Amino acid sequence: MNKHSIDDRITALAPMPEHLDQEWANATLARILADEPSPKSRWRAPRRLTTIAVAGILTVGTGAAVAAATMDDPIDVVKDTLLDFYEEPNTSGNDVGTIHDPQLVAKVERSNGHVFGVWIATTSSGEICDAQTVSDSTWDGVGAPAPSDLEYGCAPHIVDPTDPGKIIRRERPDQVGGFFFREGGDTILYGISPYSDAVAVRVEGPGVDRTLPLRADSLGYGAALPEATGMDSLKLTFLDSAGKVVGSRTAYGSQYLG
Repeated sequence: MNKHSIDDRITALAPMPEHLDQEWANATLARILADEPSPKSRWRAPRRLTTIAVAGILTVGTGAAVAAATMDDPIDVVKDTLLDFYEEPNTSGNDVGTIHDPQLVAKVERSNGHVFGVWIATTSSGEICDAQTVSDSTWDGVGAPAPSDLEYGCAPHIVDPTDPGKIIRRERPDQVGGFFFREGGDTILYGISPYSDAVAVRVEGPGVDRTLPLRADSLGYGAALPEATGMDSLKLTFLDSAGKVVGSRTAYGSQYLG
């Protein structure tokens, strides 16, 4: 009996692998997350190891390399970092197609005087990649952050920022962001308007009433909200140039270490 015959018999006798029901997997993961005592419960996601983003928080696949970008333009640094990540094996950046130029979503001054920055980049396959500065970054908002100060990736699934018990596929830029209690005592809100005709967003909650401008390019917004620390949720109302309401949503608070 030749080798090919043996291989054929082994293959024929091997059990067929069970098909993974993706809807069941997503629903099960959502139920597990819903069983947590609070969406604000403290947890630590391994840097550059997972493929699900929590409420738009950036997470990435395994094997990400540190980019060697030295440019002074943040957009160039972010794109170079994502491209290096894209070329590494076994990452969430694989097979996402061409990565388009990143856009700045928000720059938020933190309580320590440094700046939290977040960028998004769409791809030709419809995926959304993003990058943000980590909590121990010393970037002051001038020039570009160091690649080592960035968390980045193209996570295909996220915890819904408007429903902490639900897992959704990230398909639109406005799914990036949320209302976060950040390590070091900062409370930060950032995101992207789902309404193209909006120019501002009103943020409301007990003791909170602010109106934030939207960026003209990315429709992004962001602010530090120390008065909202510990709150469960904030109401976001999007306004057009005449001050008319074009839509609203609720952002739920989540604690993360970034």
